[in-house]
Amino acid sequence: MTSKMLIACLLLGSLFAQNEVIVLSQKVGTEINVEENLFYRIFPGEKGFVNAQIVQVSNNKFEIRIVKDTNDGPTENIKWISLKEFAALQNYVNGQPDFTAEAKIAMYEGLDYLKAELIVKEIPKPQYVKVKHSSGKKLKGTLIKVDENILHVQTPTSVETVHLRDVDAISYRMTLGEFDYIKPYLFGLSGVVGLVMAQIYNSQRSPLYNEYGIARTDLSRYTQLSGIVIGLIFSSELFDAISTLLTPSETFILSKETYESHQQN
Repeated sequence: MTSKMLIACLLLGSLFAQNEVIVLSQKVGTEINVEENLFYRIFPGEKGFVNAQIVQVSNNKFEIRIVKDTNDGPTENIKWISLKEFAALQNYVNGQPDFTAEAKIAMYEGLDYLKAELIVKEIPKPQYVKVKHSSGKKLKGTLIKVDENILHVQTPTSVETVHLRDVDAISYRMTLGEFDYIKPYLFGLSGVVGLVMAQIYNSQRSPLYNEYGIARTDLSRYTQLSGIVIGLIFSSELFDAISTLLTPSETFILSKETYESHQQN
């Protein structure tokens, strides 16, 4: 009777052991998160990786459940590996250094795609940007806002939207350079341009005379003054535009695939 109970307990224990989440390594625990996967490169080819778990299905079969972030939302992909493959993966992870705080800091250096959401949220808006789409398309325009990881870019014809996960790289100016020394020259240039435009207008307009037959030169002076004032009004816009053009832009790589291709080159 005792031997039968022992056998039954062993069988039950074997059944309960199956379909349980298995710890691949003490370095990662029961759930492999994004940072652990990136550091140990356990599943390097999985785009949009969120987390993964390994479940023992039988004595020689393991199920890998990988959650990925796709255009249709979170999805779970299932893969199966043998005991031999599981042991090889386990030995691979165990043979690597621990994921310490120092290792985490070193890993994040230069990996802008890990901070993509924070980067786009911190971009001063409105801001002229150049966006490289994962499809190869390039988008240029003014970034108006970022809502739920969707970038809204104003182009000359329409407002284009692109999801952050589809952005390979983005270029923008983090700050505007100090170019106050050119302000007097721009103000003077704007005033002269306004005066020239007023003179052209006066030359094309038929002269006006008062009731005594004398030409109304005061109207010409008024047009010239108006041209100078309008030129000075637009001088501030001109200064902002030139300051933007003279300031170099920074490019941030926001996709893992683009980063790795640059590293290989």
